[in-house]
Amino acid sequence: MPRTQNINNLKTEKEGIKILKKLNSKFTVPSTEERKIIYQKFGIDYSKYLRSIDGLILNVDSIDQIKTHDDFQFIEIKTTKSKSVTELPYGVFFGFTKNEEELFEQLPNYKLCMVHVLLEKYCLVSYSQYIELIQNKRIQFQINFKSKK
Repeated sequence: MPRTQNINNLKTEKEGIKILKKLNSKFTVPSTEERKIIYQKFGIDYSKYLRSIDGLILNVDSIDQIKTHDDFQFIEIKTTKSKSVTELPYGVFFGFTKNEEELFEQLPNYKLCMVHVLLEKYCLVSYSQYIELIQNKRIQFQINFKSKK
């Protein structure tokens, strides 16, 4: 059974996606097929980075029109409900996978999107801004044991 905090985090992320869609009409969540096509077009290993983006902000009218990195931004959403965070992205605490960070560093059009669910505001952060904003960073391993046979 998933931990209560994980379930709450997923709910908050879904709220963040709804808020971002409301505030930015160019934000879209690609279907599985669209995601596979985009990953292939830009040489991204789909099986490794499947969960490393939450959506796209389009600079063109549709996903079908994407030809270059300039046509869109990969978006990874991190949400907060913290009352102590009054101006994004300052003071935000979040988890980030190694795969997410790898893509962030490698792709010029990958943006970290902080969404404050209570304030209904968002902020896009580039990789260089991310590096400058880090106060501290620690590595945490997630371990899954095998099922009993």
